[in-house]
Amino acid sequence: MSSNTTKDQAKDAVDDVANSGKADQAKGHAKEVAGSVRAKVGNFVGSEEMEAKGRMQEAEGKADRLKGEVKEKIEDVKDHVKAGVEAVKDKVNEVRNKH
Repeated sequence: MSSNTTKDQAKDAVDDVANSGKADQAKGHAKEVAGSVRAKVGNFVGSEEMEAKGRMQEAEGKADRLKGEVKEKIEDVKDHVKAGVEAVKDKVNEVRNKH
């Protein structure tokens, strides 16, 4: 049973990393770069379609990257809120213990 729990925990950890803001940022950046290169190649060879598809891919990459940045900010806010709640709990317990 411990083995399944460990496997589940490992799977959850991998899922967390794969769905993290940093992962979205990295995937988005890669897509942006690939799209930019594709657009430049399309422009160079005179293919408007290839250039347009490259620009579209670049825009999708930027959206993914920004989504990752937003996820990171949300995680930061959650961490600050948790810390604030813990500080309030500690203060309440401190006051309770004095009385």
